[in-house]
Amino acid sequence: MQSAMFPLNPQPVPAGAGTVVVAMPEHPADYVVWSVANIFYGNPCCLGLLAFYFSIKARDRKMVGDLAGATSYGSKACCVNGFALGLIIFISIVIIAVLVSKAVAVTNSINRYPY
Repeated sequence: MQSAMFPLNPQPVPAGAGTVVVAMPEHPADYVVWSVANIFYGNPCCLGLLAFYFSIKARDRKMVGDLAGATSYGSKACCVNGFALGLIIFISIVIIAVLVSKAVAVTNSINRYPY
């Protein structure tokens, strides 16, 4: 992507005077906060730790100026975080369903045999 320079004041001014805006490249996301949240709120099959590893690698690549490497590691961190979040939600739904079914079974057995 080429940087474009646009003057802020459109009236004709002598050469050398004026303000120039330079478009800066957007830094890729590293998803460190999402990875830490996955570690603390579930961490199924250590996927949160794997996502945290990719997030730190993305941050390191960004700090040394390798934006392509940072984008690659950030994308991996995002995918692993999404998979971990999906697994956490699925496991939570299964646990709630099992608890509700057990509660219903206990309530039915209590109502069937009161004493």
